[in-house]
Amino acid sequence: MSGFEAIFAFYALLLGLAVANVTSAFANMYKARRKTAVGWTTPLLGVVILLSASQQWIALFRAQADIAIGLKEILACLGMALPYIFASHTMTPRDGEVASLEDYYVDHRLVLVWALLTPICTSAILNLVYTSTLDRWSVQVVMEMLLYQGVRFACLIPMLIWPAAAVQRAGLLALAAYTVFLMI
Repeated sequence: MSGFEAIFAFYALLLGLAVANVTSAFANMYKARRKTAVGWTTPLLGVVILLSASQQWIALFRAQADIAIGLKEILACLGMALPYIFASHTMTPRDGEVASLEDYYVDHRLVLVWALLTPICTSAILNLVYTSTLDRWSVQVVMEMLLYQGVRFACLIPMLIWPAAAVQRAGLLALAAYTVFLMI
């Protein structure tokens, strides 16, 4: 097994946990739909986590020529995947804990949004490190990095500032659409 294959398998395992957690949360939402108002925000968060995990997996595969195995890569995988696992596990309450998932989301919004921001920050740092290590600096590369990270930050920062459901949904929808765009 090559170093890339080992890191890819490790990362796939971590991202798979997030996907499994979201799938379980969707199943639990469906089962509890008569007792608990589901709304739109929590399912949108689940979709963002699924799409983000998929996009990160594709991004790692596309970067395989530049990836080796080492402490930096393992820590990057943890920094990118663990927040998605955390968010996917905490996006819904324990059974019977709340009457509305919208209320639960509002109460835990800051933690959930920060969990979505952490992989973006990790990605930004990682991209800077790899770009400088590989000596690939150019105006085009810098502009692409700013656009790539800037759009993601622009979707999430308003969600930290304004708790309104419309802002949360708009941010999650924009992030989901941009994530799909990145996968194309």
